[in-house]
Order: sequence, then structure tokens, then C-alpha cells
Amino acid sequence: MTARILFFVLEDLRRRFGAALPPGADPRRDTAPFRAFRAALLERVAAAASGRAELSMWWEGTYNGYALAIAAEPATALAALDPSPVCPVDAEKLAPPRADRYPLALVEPGRAVVARDADGATYEAPFGAATGHFGAPGMRRFP
Repeated sequence: MTARILFFVLEDLRRRFGAALPPGADPRRDTAPFRAFRAALLERVAAAASGRAELSMWWEGTYNGYALAIAAEPATALAALDPSPVCPVDAEKLAPPRADRYPLALVEPGRAVVARDADGATYEAPFGAATGHFGAPGMRRFP
């Protein structure tokens, strides 16, 4: 199935949501900034949804850094979504989502809830340290 895939640059996510990190917390492990991003995004998604959709996510690396990819399936259910007030979108495409994606949310008009895997776990993406951190920040599983 074709998905609408949005790419949010890691540095933009850090700038917008890094203040949600509790004092003294390790940004490589703490997911408070991600939870703040997810809450803001899901609010916009619920308001824009014209039908049911599943959101998934993964990290994509480029020469210049990393981007959090958010895929909406089917793409038509979120055709009206403008996520730029939450965080700037670096790129967008229509394509099948990656096979190794992580569940993010289940969406319907006026409602979005955090998705769980077959074992009931959720996934969150730490945004990592702003400097001295090489490699994708990864995903954390929460049972």
C-alpha cells in the first residue's frame, strides 16, 4: 500500500522539542522530547484525518544527518495534513513504508491513539545528544 511519508530532520526535532528533556536526563535514552513531538503531531493528525490510517516510523540516514520518517497508510486518509506548525518537514514522498518500521499511531477522524505491537509494547525515539553523537538515535521499546 502507498503511504504518505514525511521526513523530520533530527536537528529540527531537537530544536523544537529538546526543552522537554528533564534536567540531568541522558538525551540518548530519555524520550520526553519524542513524547512532546508525538503528542503535538497526533493532535494535528486527528484534526486532519479524513479516514482511518496507521502511522509508523523509522530513522533514515543521509549524508547530512538523520531524519525521523513518519508514514501514514493509506496516504489519502491524511492528504489534508499540514504538520509544519509542529515541526518543519524536510521532505515528503508517496511510497510503500519500510518493512522494518515501528508502530506509531492509529488514527481516525477526530482521534489518534498511540499504536502497540502484537505484544502490547509501544515505541519511542530518543533524539540523542546534540553533539558528539554518531549514528541513528535508535528506538526504545516500552512494554
